[in-house]
Amino acid sequence: MNLVQRAIGAVLSSAVGDALGAPFEFGAAGAFSSRFPVPAAGGEMSGGGGWDAGDATDDTQMAVHVAESLLERGGLDLPDIFARFQRWAADDPKDIGLQTEDVLTRGLPWDQAAAAHYRSSHRAAGIGALMRGYPVGGVLCP
Repeated sequence: MNLVQRAIGAVLSSAVGDALGAPFEFGAAGAFSSRFPVPAAGGEMSGGGGWDAGDATDDTQMAVHVAESLLERGGLDLPDIFARFQRWAADDPKDIGLQTEDVLTRGLPWDQAAAAHYRSSHRAAGIGALMRGYPVGGVLCP
């Protein structure tokens, strides 16, 4: 399996899981079981919670940008990934985390934006980095 196939597999498999779970993100405990009380009785992807069937969240959208950058740049290029994220944020995505939006719209270089956000909000360490970083492992680690 070559690098491109690995990246595509990582992104596609995660995107499917993300789209399946998106309608239940931030929902109440038991929301899925209430909507689908009989296990395996569904059979199709459904929307809900502001999502159309098959929509993926900001996590998948940003992971795609990471994967594209890795493949196009031949490795990890943090300024390029940050610039891609900024363009994506400027296109007014359906979903963007509060910390992510603040960091990307500060008008600062990639290596200063997160630190500035932390200095002003005392908030950091959102889980989004974990959900967007898997293409790095899928592409760079054989």
